[in-house]
Amino acid sequence: MFRLLRPFEYLEPSCVAEAVEMLVRYGEKARIFAGGTDLVISMKKRQIVPDYLIAIGHLSELDFIEAEPNGTLRLGPLATHARLAASPLVWQRFPMLATACNEVGTPQVRNMGTIGGNVCKAGPSQDTPPVLVSLEAKLHLVGPSGKRTVPMDQFCTGPFCTVLAQDELVVEIEIPPLPPRSAGCYKWITKITATDETLAGAGVVVVLKEDGSFEDVRIGLGSVAPMAIRARRAESLLRGTWPEAAQIAEAAQIASEEAEPRSRAAYRRRMVQVLVNEGVTEMQRQIAASMQEAGR
Repeated sequence: MFRLLRPFEYLEPSCVAEAVEMLVRYGEKARIFAGGTDLVISMKKRQIVPDYLIAIGHLSELDFIEAEPNGTLRLGPLATHARLAASPLVWQRFPMLATACNEVGTPQVRNMGTIGGNVCKAGPSQDTPPVLVSLEAKLHLVGPSGKRTVPMDQFCTGPFCTVLAQDELVVEIEIPPLPPRSAGCYKWITKITATDETLAGAGVVVVLKEDGSFEDVRIGLGSVAPMAIRARRAESLLRGTWPEAAQIAEAAQIASEEAEPRSRAAYRRRMVQVLVNEGVTEMQRQIAASMQEAGR
């Protein structure tokens, strides 16, 4: 049930350091406000009732999409899903992330919602975390004790829970470059609802050696566990092999067994099996075709 918002004080820090100072000063009574697409709904439902909103949406130092010469992509937490989905830099280096960002919520949500907010919300059914997990992204955090870096697959600890301290901010998402002969994709299936919430999602990255064997494979699963997870047993089955269709299908089955769905378990596991099988097969063929083309 939605209600009128309770009164709160709206604060606008001039920089990240001042935002951290406010978090320290007001403690649990304060919340960071960026795009607000999730926070405002939670406030209307009385799930969160802050006395202070610390608005950071105007801080340009947190709003960027930058690429380094070595291929590393650096994202400010205020970059919106719409901007990421349309960014040539993102499409050039990590099209799977652009795909995931384009599937977040509705156009209104994508225009206002930020990738930092999406990650920090830590909802089990969100689209960007499984992709960031499979890309081995890192989050750079700042708090009163200084800076620290947390791998994406260690950031979420459960549904709507992260290692982010109450007085810390995510200031950057770093995505390392993919090696040669690699490709990635995001596969998903949605619930039939007004917002098309994801029922199961899989971020897949495949890296081949020159001989066509699997040098590496990473599989991130979303909406089928308390948080985005790596299907590490499935990855291990494929890594270092020349997998045919039967072995890829077996790995997809193992990935489905690694899932921990909170509801509709049998159907979600079946969808994981389908999505992982499709993703790995398509990326293997895509890279092999590129290698063949380059060899001509």
